Parts: sequence; structure tokens; C-alpha cells
Amino acid sequence: VTLGESTPESTELYSISGDSNVTVSQMMAYYKKFATYPSYYAGTDAPTLKKFCQFYYNECEKEGIRAEVAFAQAMKETNFLRYGGDVKISQFNFAGIGAVGGGAGGASFANVRTGIRGHVQHLKAYANTESLNGACVDPRFDLVTRGCAPYVEWLGISTNPYGKGWATDPTYSVSLRKMIDMLLDF
Repeated sequence: VTLGESTPESTELYSISGDSNVTVSQMMAYYKKFATYPSYYAGTDAPTLKKFCQFYYNECEKEGIRAEVAFAQAMKETNFLRYGGDVKISQFNFAGIGAVGGGAGGASFANVRTGIRGHVQHLKAYANTESLNGACVDPRFDLVTRGCAPYVEWLGISTNPYGKGWATDPTYSVSLRKMIDMLLDF
């Protein structure tokens, strides 16, 4: 089995690449169940929750990444846009890209859409080995072993058969998958 290749026993694994199984309306309803869209974004390129969710949907569609995976991951990484960790709301970093602990704030992006694009591109680096369909804005894209985590369940380093992944938290993949499943139920 090569990186990213599907195997018969992977039928229960959730692929990161592919067509989205969620709508913008579902993303909005899911978000509203847990939080209120921050007023901080009123003066940005995503002044409404609908615009924010539409950016996620469009950027995922452009790169062949499932919107439910990227959106749920952004909600996990930012605590539903409340932040509170090393990354600040003003960075437009919805995935903690480059925030490796110890106060490292990570990457900053020019606006909401660029931050979302960077997140989707970073997720694509993990998910498969296909070329990007747009100019790379993810400053850490080339640091990822391409295709090392084609499934949500492999994003946690401890649950990845190659010992690679997005996060060190041993519950990362399980909690993210639960968030995706909940989002799909809206």
C-alpha cells in the first residue's frame, strides 16, 4: 500500500479528498448551535457567517477537499472562532498553521479568504499528492509529507500508520470525526 492508496479495510475511514457532503446552510446551522459569529469580522471580506461558510465551501471545491472536514477542523482549531490559544483572531489563521506551542502564534494571512485558502491547501498537502489548483498561500505546504493522511482518522500523529499527522493530541482524529458526523446531521 502506498501513501493515500485506498485499501479494503479502509471502508470506515473518512476521506479528506472528494466532493463535499455538506451545504453552506448546514455549516451555518452547525456553527450557530455553538457560537455567535464574531463582530470582529464585520469589517473584513467575510462580514457574515454565510460569507465565511461560502468561502470554505468554494475553496474546498476548488482543491477537491471535503468542506465538512475543513470547516469542522477550523471550528476545532479555533474553538468556533473564539480562539484563546497562541493564534489570535487578527491572524486569519483558522487551522493553527505554524502554531507549534510555547507561544508560537503561527502564520498570519492578509484576510479571511486567504486564511481559509491556506487552511484548505495545508489539509490538501496531508490528504493527497495532487497539485494545487491555485497559487500556494500556505507557508508550510512544503513541510508536509504529501499524502500521509488521506483520512480524517489519520490526522492525529498517534493514529497515523506512518507516524505523521496534523496534531499530537491522541484524541484529535476521534474528536474531529465526531464533529464532522454532527455537522453532517444538520
